[in-house]
Amino acid sequence: MSADELARELGGIEAACRRLGRTDGLDGARPVCLYRRVGGLSAEAWRQLKKELELDAWDVATPEVLVTDPGSRLRRFLHREMDRAKQCQLPLALAFIEPDASDAADAVFDLVLAQLRSFDHASRQEGGVIAVVLSAMPLAAAERLIGAMLRRIRQVCEPALVCSAGLIGYGGLAQLSPEALLTSAGKALEDARHLGGNRLEVAPSLDAALASRETLVRASEKHFLFTGRKLPEPQDHE
Repeated sequence: MSADELARELGGIEAACRRLGRTDGLDGARPVCLYRRVGGLSAEAWRQLKKELELDAWDVATPEVLVTDPGSRLRRFLHREMDRAKQCQLPLALAFIEPDASDAADAVFDLVLAQLRSFDHASRQEGGVIAVVLSAMPLAAAERLIGAMLRRIRQVCEPALVCSAGLIGYGGLAQLSPEALLTSAGKALEDARHLGGNRLEVAPSLDAALASRETLVRASEKHFLFTGRKLPEPQDHE
C-alpha cells in the first residue's frame, strides 16, 4: 500500500467518524479507538509519514506495547481454561508456533486463525512466536490439528520458510500454574528448532505425572492408617 492510499483510507475513516458524530445528535465527538496494522512500516517511518500527511488523529503503537498486552491476555485465558479443565475434567492444549522469517509472521498468524474455533485463543508473542490455546481438546487431537496447520503453512507460504511448533497438553489431573505450561511448550518449541525445524515436538505431560505421584501418596497414607505399615517404594526396572 502506498502512502497516498493509506492517507485516503485513514482520511475516509476520520470523515465517517465525524459524520456519525453529527448524526447521533450528541454535543461533541465521542472518543473512538481504531487499530490499523501496517506491515513493513517502522515506528519512525510512521511518525514521518504522519507529519507529512497531517494525520494528527492517528498515533503509533510500538512493538513493545503490542507484545506486552497479548502476553497478559494469554496468561489470563490460560489460567481460566486450566481452572475449567481442573473442575470439569476437560483437557486443553497449548502450542507455540514460530516461523523463522519475521516478514512471514502476519501470513502465518492469519493461517493459524483460519483453522481455530471461535472459543480458542491465538496471539502473537515476543520474538514472532504465535501462542495457541485449544480449549476442551485432547492432546492427540491437538497434535493432529497443529500438524495440519504446519502443513498448510508450508503449502501457502514460501517453500523455503521453516516453521516449528511445540505442544503440551493439560488434562486437569493436578494443580499447575500457567507458567509451568508456558515453560514446557517453550522447551518443546526449542527442541523442534534444534532438530532442524519444520516439525512439531510434543512435551511430556506434567499433570499426569503429578497426578500419579499424588495418587501413590494417598494410597500409602490410607495403607498406613489401616495397617500401621507403609507401602514399599516403587522400584525402577531397567
